Amino acid sequence: MFDVSVTDLGNSLYMIDAGMHNQPERLACYLFDTPQRVLIECGPSNVLPNLVAALESIGVDDVAAMVVTHIHLDHAGGAGHFAERYPKAAIGVHEVGARHLVDPTRLWNSAERIYTPEGMVKLWGPMQPVAEDRLLRLDEGSTIPLGGSRRLEVMYTPGHARHHVVFSEEVSGGMFVGDSVGIAFPHGHPVQPVTPPPDFDEPLVIEQLRRMAARQPGFVGFAHYGVAEDSPRVFEEAEARLGEWVAFVETLEGAPDAAERLRDWVLAGYRSDGMTDEDIEQYDRNTYWPMQVTGIERWLTKRR
Repeated sequence: MFDVSVTDLGNSLYMIDAGMHNQPERLACYLFDTPQRVLIECGPSNVLPNLVAALESIGVDDVAAMVVTHIHLDHAGGAGHFAERYPKAAIGVHEVGARHLVDPTRLWNSAERIYTPEGMVKLWGPMQPVAEDRLLRLDEGSTIPLGGSRRLEVMYTPGHARHHVVFSEEVSGGMFVGDSVGIAFPHGHPVQPVTPPPDFDEPLVIEQLRRMAARQPGFVGFAHYGVAEDSPRVFEEAEARLGEWVAFVETLEGAPDAAERLRDWVLAGYRSDGMTDEDIEQYDRNTYWPMQVTGIERWLTKRR
């Protein structure tokens, strides 16, 4: 099993390294250890043993709710298994994605076309349904009580996915953004876009980035990976880099090697910015380049 890592962020908030793919800094889950405990993200089913061990290490044996930013497998693939392990937990998801947790067949089949049946088992593990009566359906303006006067506030943030939400909490100052901003790593590393099909929409992503920035969060909690305290820089960089990626992919005009050319261009830019080989490799192994290109190309086709 992955060696569990739990970071105390203060204000009864913990960051858990879920050990996705048995590697560090692949998926961060966030736990509010408040009177009504809430966990943000559960990851795929094959990380559930890591997650349970992490929760037990800080004395947590149950939660009131587990909420996901969206239903992609790396965030919510284990929702059914989590619900079985923690039978008192409500499972929170945007209403657009709720049916795919109740019946994950279509979601699974779609992902299987990308990752292959063997890859699905290796990368994510199986999925199982969440009972309808366990669901907490979320939308813009929903709130999730944490106990006392604390609560999570929900923003609906489509653009990365039609079923994406982010969560904000006043006392900690945190905004937990899933994939709506992109990926970034601790210590001020750059924000990198995440542009998968079929829902990626550049103007919609930018609209949500500006809405999130207007909230002026004290920190941004990335799912991939960790906390960034310089929030204004995060949102500005996310918007700028997204525009650069879309413009570059557009110049490739559907070339068969577009994914490899995007990868080479991005990583060369990181080298010229002075990033270490270790940091560059971290971004590379966290990026499925064909998916990023396909998402942008699909949106460009729709725009035309």
